[in-house]
Amino acid sequence: MDIQWHGLSCFSIKGKTGTLVTDPYDAKEAGLKPLKIEADVAVCNADFDLHHAVSQLGASVKVFDWPGEYEAKNIIVQGISAFDRPKDKDDPKKDVGANRVIVYAIEMDGFKICHLSNVGHKLTPEMLEAIGDVDILLVPVGGTDCLDAKKAHEVIEQLDPRVVIPMYYKIPGMKLPLAEIDPFLKEVGLHSPVREKVLKFAAPSNLPQENTEYKILEAIVG
Repeated sequence: MDIQWHGLSCFSIKGKTGTLVTDPYDAKEAGLKPLKIEADVAVCNADFDLHHAVSQLGASVKVFDWPGEYEAKNIIVQGISAFDRPKDKDDPKKDVGANRVIVYAIEMDGFKICHLSNVGHKLTPEMLEAIGDVDILLVPVGGTDCLDAKKAHEVIEQLDPRVVIPMYYKIPGMKLPLAEIDPFLKEVGLHSPVREKVLKFAAPSNLPQENTEYKILEAIVG
């Protein structure tokens, strides 16, 4: 299985039976070059235009953009509703303006992948139960309408994945007011990490068994 990052929360994940793309963005709104990728399956958010530019992925792409359980190309997907900021239990009026986020638990080639889109709060017990065990976690860290570095670290500790790939942070050309990756690297104690263009995973058994490993991807845009 190969994983590439295209900026924001957009990844292409190529497996044995097909390619899945997450949160394909609108290039003009993001300030990035148009995506040039095709997909068999796309997972995204029907309520959030920035993450729903599915027309650029090819005519035959199967789109899952709502909470629920789905399957295509031997890829199993569960969409779970969340928000881009914490809910206020004591004053529901403060929740006005929060955007729905859909996080996805994905089973592909024997791997369990969790894509958190631009979630902005710690995960509830119900969400943790629905997500289950996680091999590879794709987590936002940019801090504007999503988790910041500290909260991202807290969510990582909630899920205890075997591999973490940060996303949704500032890269050159981007219009969105996100933080760069440096605060997250400092938060989790990474110093001068190697940035890779593609991550290749042979089998779940080859993933770290004891400790969580952090992987940093270069953004492949345009």
